Order: sequence, then C-alpha cells, then structure tokens
Amino acid sequence: MEFRHLLVQTDGPICRLTLNRPERLNALNVRIGVELLQALEDCDRASDVRVVILTGAGRAFCAGDDLRGMTEPGEPDRRYLDPIKQYVEGEGRWPLIIARMRALSKPVIAMVNGHAHGAGFNLALGCDLRVMAETATLAIPFSKRGIATGTNLLQQFVGIGKAMEWVLLAPVLSAPEAERWGLANRVVPPELLEHETMGLARGLAEGPTLVLGYTKSAVVHGWDTPPDTAYRHQGQAVYHSQRTEDFTEGVRAFREKRPPRFSGR
Repeated sequence: MEFRHLLVQTDGPICRLTLNRPERLNALNVRIGVELLQALEDCDRASDVRVVILTGAGRAFCAGDDLRGMTEPGEPDRRYLDPIKQYVEGEGRWPLIIARMRALSKPVIAMVNGHAHGAGFNLALGCDLRVMAETATLAIPFSKRGIATGTNLLQQFVGIGKAMEWVLLAPVLSAPEAERWGLANRVVPPELLEHETMGLARGLAEGPTLVLGYTKSAVVHGWDTPPDTAYRHQGQAVYHSQRTEDFTEGVRAFREKRPPRFSGR
C-alpha cells in the first residue's frame, strides 16, 4: 500500500507510525485509517518489530475525525447503509484501529505530542502506554459542538462518574491532570518527549516479546470480566509463556544471577 498520510519509520526493533496530516491536525479520514490499519498489520507480522510507537506530525497528536469530510477527492465513498454499523465498522474507522492495537501481539506506545481530542483521545487510550508532552491536552469536546458521544474506554480508566462528567462538560485536560487520573504513564517537557518515549520503547524491545504479548492479551481480555474469567486468561498467558525460548532464558539467567538476554522468541 502507498502511504500518503502515514510515515512508517523503523529503528531496529522499534517501528514508529506518524499520523501525517499536520495541516488538518492529523484528523482522521478513511484514507489515513486504512493506512494505519495496514501498518499495524504489517508490524504484527514482522518478527523483527518488537515495539510500535504511534504519534502525530506537527503540533497535534490527532484532532479526531475530520469534520470537513471523511473521503478524499476521487476516492469512492464505501459506506454501510446502516449508519450505526458505518460508525463502528466503516472502512478505516477508529474503533477498528483501537481493536487492532489492542489485539496487536506487541506493545504499542502513544507518544502524545499535542492535542489528542475526540477520536484522537480514543486512539491514545487504545495504546498500551502513553507518554505525553507537558503541553499536550486530552478532550472529548462533542457536547460543545452539539454532537452526542459515549465514554468508550474512558470509564475503564477513571470510573463511570468522572467519565460521565467529562463527556457532559467537555473540559480540556492538561497533561498533569491526565497523569493524575492514570491516563498518562509519563509526562515530560516537549523537548524530552522523543527521548523519553524511545527509552521506554527500547526497554520493551529488549524484553521477552512473546511473553509481553501474552500478558497484554490477558490484561485486555480480563479487564472488565469477573475475576474467575480473568484468572483463566492469566492462566493461558502463563501456560503459553512457559513454552517460549525467553522463559527458558529468564529462568537460566535467574539461576545464574545475571541479566537475561531475551530474543523475543
């Protein structure tokens, strides 16, 4: 696929995906959604990619759906007749992107360089970890535009009470507020954002990639299930991890009292 609005850069085991519509604050349309889905699929299949970073070009991470239009000139508008199905499952839609990132067998880090509003907020929450610049903001602005919305993943992070407040009142959250509510794992000055994110990515890339994938799957699938169901997901993760080369290496390194040298296999 030709990537028109997505920059794909590989640095060893780290693949960076950059939303590249800075003139539209990286707002999502069908084309960029399709490109991002394809790039995520490519990353999942590439054995040499062990961590994915998602970020935006320019001064925004992602401003949400492009309200000026979702299709580009000359491109067909393939829409479902059912508007609800179109919203959730339409070509290149952000719920599909979030589902793909959560199903990815490798860690995904959001490097939030600027505004992450609307669907952009959801994209950030769909990543496994979030590193934010101090100047970045999060928002669900729809009520101020006369558009209804829901809480999506937000209530799983902050609870239904605070999620309801934010979708009704549409405040703009600063990076320190996001960190305080557990929405950001790290907040750093803008000039240190790339350094901090790459350091985190390198640490993950040196880890037991398959084991991290099994762990991620157990957390995602056990997130909002009863404890007994979550334990089963955890048990499956443990079972599969014990059949990896990195499990053998981890046990050997522990016995030999040395740092492990994981291969990602």
